[in-house]
Amino acid sequence: MKTTFALFLLLSVSLRSAHARENPYDVFGKVLAPFVGLLAKESESPNRALSLDARLVEATPSPAGLAGSTVHLDLESPDKLRLRAPVLGEEVTICRNGQQLWAAPGAKIEALINRVDLPKPKKKYKLADFELPIPEQQLVFLPVLFQVADAGDETVGGATCRVLDVHLMPELARSLDVENWSLRVWVTPNYRLAKLQVKTPQWSGLFEFNRIAFSPTLTAETWIPGPEQTDVVKLTPERFKQLLDAAFGAKERKSGPKTKKPKPPEDFSLTR
Repeated sequence: MKTTFALFLLLSVSLRSAHARENPYDVFGKVLAPFVGLLAKESESPNRALSLDARLVEATPSPAGLAGSTVHLDLESPDKLRLRAPVLGEEVTICRNGQQLWAAPGAKIEALINRVDLPKPKKKYKLADFELPIPEQQLVFLPVLFQVADAGDETVGGATCRVLDVHLMPELARSLDVENWSLRVWVTPNYRLAKLQVKTPQWSGLFEFNRIAFSPTLTAETWIPGPEQTDVVKLTPERFKQLLDAAFGAKERKSGPKTKKPKPPEDFSLTR
């Protein structure tokens, strides 16, 4: 009788635990929520700023020296951004504060721009404010844009993380020509990203997040060069656009006739 009761109790606990496991769509929604609140103009969230540190664990294909590199990002809605990352083999800092822009080290930035073949930037070019890639009135439909599947649990940095496989809804993926793109996300118990794996037909990369912090604002010192940054170049929005073109894979300048290049990103505004 005692054995039967013990088995019943164990089964009851197991059933309650299985029932308590959170729906993967709800987990993914809670991961997205602070990022949506950061950028949505009608957001009720007090947090309008983000700081994160990420490490590229592995990438295929990967330029020499890129794997293991780190990226630091500061962002404050609607128009402030500071990024420190390797760009075409150089560790650079790029900062935007509205339409005021600077980058360091200045000599390397100028060399980076000058060594690639770029179209002339648009005159009177202005950077747009950051905004969500979909209309805010459609945010209620955000969960149905994804297919989310549970991939078990895995320990990351001592924390048991929920692992989720994420794809865009097939109709949307076909319309965007990203049918073979996928994400795998590792989610901490407090719904923060621990790792992110991106797979496309041309590239795959695994990122590990050492820090993700949301806050109402960042300090004014965030947007000015530090005392160690003595080689700084100020950029106009037009020149900044050229730097983005260089960072996003424009071809290095060669002698002979010019070849047609892929259309570069319009700006660094996270717009649709």
